[in-house]
Amino acid sequence: MNTIKNLKPFYLIALLSAIWIVTGFDKNEGASNTIQKSKYEGDYSLYLSNSSQPEIKWITQVQDVGQYELYDSNNKLISKGKTSSSRSHAIKIEQEIERPFTLKYGGETSGMHEMRIRPADQKTATEIKSAENLYVLGDIHGRYDQLINLLQKSKVVDQELNWIANKAHLIFLGDLFDRGNDVTKVLWFIYQLEVKAIKAGGKVHVVLGNHEIMTMTKDLRYVSQKELSLGIAHKMSYDELFHPTESLIGNWLRSKPSLLKIDQIVFAHGGILELGNVSLKEFNTQAYDYMEDPIYLELMKDYPDSLNYSAERWNEMRNFFYHPESPYWYRGYVLSDTLMPQLKSMLNKYQSKIHVVAHTPLDSITERYKGLLLTTDLNEEATELLLLSKKRKKFARFKIDSQGIKTKL
Repeated sequence: MNTIKNLKPFYLIALLSAIWIVTGFDKNEGASNTIQKSKYEGDYSLYLSNSSQPEIKWITQVQDVGQYELYDSNNKLISKGKTSSSRSHAIKIEQEIERPFTLKYGGETSGMHEMRIRPADQKTATEIKSAENLYVLGDIHGRYDQLINLLQKSKVVDQELNWIANKAHLIFLGDLFDRGNDVTKVLWFIYQLEVKAIKAGGKVHVVLGNHEIMTMTKDLRYVSQKELSLGIAHKMSYDELFHPTESLIGNWLRSKPSLLKIDQIVFAHGGILELGNVSLKEFNTQAYDYMEDPIYLELMKDYPDSLNYSAERWNEMRNFFYHPESPYWYRGYVLSDTLMPQLKSMLNKYQSKIHVVAHTPLDSITERYKGLLLTTDLNEEATELLLLSKKRKKFARFKIDSQGIKTKL
């Protein structure tokens, strides 16, 4: 009882919400109405471990007997089973499962959901030589419904969430995590959309932002109560749901670049001020390797544990991910209009003509520094996207709002 009394109200509500999930508790005693009205079923709450004998966890919207089926690449049933009646369900597959496989999961009476699990993701390329149309989204922060509406109105996906943008590229410029209620759903949506885009000749990119780094390194200050309750219901800390090597989605995120160049446009979540002698590719490789190191999970400690690992390496990694002028955090270009020499120098160094950033919210997508800088983060998340359409070796610039209205920048 004393432990519960000492919990901060934020986490207490998440704990009570998780109890409500597990037990079917429906009296409004502590858990907010927002939590109780939230969606949990299907990929709103799905967790898979990154293992050949995967652990799978999910939630049903109502108390139900859980059930699952696994099918191989030839659609042959390889495993199935049930869980006891609850809202929170978990199973550990005891046999080796080769990817790709299809997971069907849900409840006996509440219906089944399907997820195609592909082979483990490898480190994503840093540079794409050319593209005709680029759709760019700044910080989404778990706003799934707003995201889907914007992509549909922009004719990137249809009503069934199939890719309809042909050979276009869609870039998520970081900060999928935190604040909103449906981060998990957003991640699984993008995971699936990647394959749909490739089959249609297009491409989906995810660039890592500071909130991806924060969540994986256990800085959970901005996680919504609903998302926190998922970890508690799954008997895991929230950061464990996205562990960079042990979680399937976490490992998928780890494979993503921190910096991306398409044609002569360079993308970063916060912005690139100065990387020294490091190339874009080398920076991405460094981030990828650091995320595999157990020290990565210790970066939010006040001090390094020098008995268990090198304090020098801890400081090196902390500076890499958390320095205010790192590409994950830098705000200078957006907050100042005096950095034209630095911006031009960076663009020349990486043979680019445009820098696209997010991280620092504004009322609308904007051009700055005579068009050399484009901003995509918004005060109201997922209400506009940037469209860059290539014509005669130059990109025409547009923004599309949540009504589908396209405006030239």
